Amino acid sequence: MKRFPLIFILITSIISTLNFASSPSKVLFLTDFTQTLKNEFTFELKFEDIYETKFNFDFESLEDEVRLSNVDNVINYFKFDQAGFEFSYRNPGNRSDPYFLTENFDSFSMVLDDYFVLTFNDLKIGVIFKESLFNMSFWTEVIDLSQSKVALTIETPNDLGISLGFEDIMKYYFRAGDLLFSLDDNALDSVYILNQDFLLEYNASTQSLLVDSIYFDKNDENFYFRIPATKNLFLTYSNLGIGVSFYIELLRESN
Repeated sequence: MKRFPLIFILITSIISTLNFASSPSKVLFLTDFTQTLKNEFTFELKFEDIYETKFNFDFESLEDEVRLSNVDNVINYFKFDQAGFEFSYRNPGNRSDPYFLTENFDSFSMVLDDYFVLTFNDLKIGVIFKESLFNMSFWTEVIDLSQSKVALTIETPNDLGISLGFEDIMKYYFRAGDLLFSLDDNALDSVYILNQDFLLEYNASTQSLLVDSIYFDKNDENFYFRIPATKNLFLTYSNLGIGVSFYIELLRESN
């Protein structure tokens, strides 16, 4: 279910950006020289007041193969926003509901009238009842109504929030700005950092960690820690060895 909207978004974004030169967009290139050569193209595409997205393609040259980026990790974020309708991926916006934030991290979400949500990865329906201080949401799977859950959230004006998640077991969610983490039986269950420049996801049950940023990358295979020497040059340490990285802006379209 995830690949169709992903491919559709990539094609639509590129065509729209090429046809509307006033869109403030840019293309960036990052290359890491360690014991292997890793390259990454990043596309930040915007069509003002309609959509914005950021996606990247990686290719890494190993001794006996060339490894391409996983299709699930191509898009960093996407937002298509019109009156009464929103289609997004990894774009939390101003929402505080913990289930929307976690579902939106790994699934495309469609929001109607700001409260009715449909996720496309595992087909879940959510209804978010919004008030100024107290928020409530109800979520269920389309093909299994027994898999339902409810979240109760108290949110303060400075982006601090506390939520109770009623599902198989009770979970406690805490949000501070872009940081969201949950506790399960008084133990850390998950951690998320969600913004357009830095993404982090940690799952305690699988011990998996995903980090995507210019300064630190971590996936199932390798990690890269980059220390800026100049705007375009980084000293790089990774599990593949010590090296350097270059970060170059290839193209910019401005208003």
